[in-house]
Amino acid sequence: MRQIKRGDPEAWEQLVQRHYDTIYAYCYRRCFGDKKLAEDLTQDIFFKLIKSIDKYQFTGKFFNYLFTIAVNTCNSYYTKKRFQLTELEDYLPDTGQKDSLTKVSEEERAMAIQESLNQLPEIQREALILKFYHDLKVKEIAKITGVSVSTAQSRINQGTKKLGKLLDKEALMDE
Repeated sequence: MRQIKRGDPEAWEQLVQRHYDTIYAYCYRRCFGDKKLAEDLTQDIFFKLIKSIDKYQFTGKFFNYLFTIAVNTCNSYYTKKRFQLTELEDYLPDTGQKDSLTKVSEEERAMAIQESLNQLPEIQREALILKFYHDLKVKEIAKITGVSVSTAQSRINQGTKKLGKLLDKEALMDE
């Protein structure tokens, strides 16, 4: 960050390469799988980072600072615009070496999880995405979302319980 503040374009390029995929994946999940919207929001997040670079203070993890911008950008978008839900193609790693039955089963499970996740209240969905898809600690989630640690933990716990019930309900319907 110090090099970026001094105007080093290579440092900026390294920062974008290091964090772009993670921020895009977060936006993709928040956008219910809308790739174009996720790309636009990701670009907007990095643009906001550029604009706020002078305000950045070297306290805490940079990643938390960037994720705070990402969370706030997505929240602002959803506050301003309501959009129709689209079916999500899950953001899965390459499973090309697995047999087709296993691959189909994993894709169905991932879609079921994402569809159930989409039904949760936004604050719980956001907490679960940060916790389970981005492996953030509760303390980091609290800081990023601007709530207390106990509130972040409560959102994760409540969201996990609701998600479990939704998945159980779906499993019963499939039988």
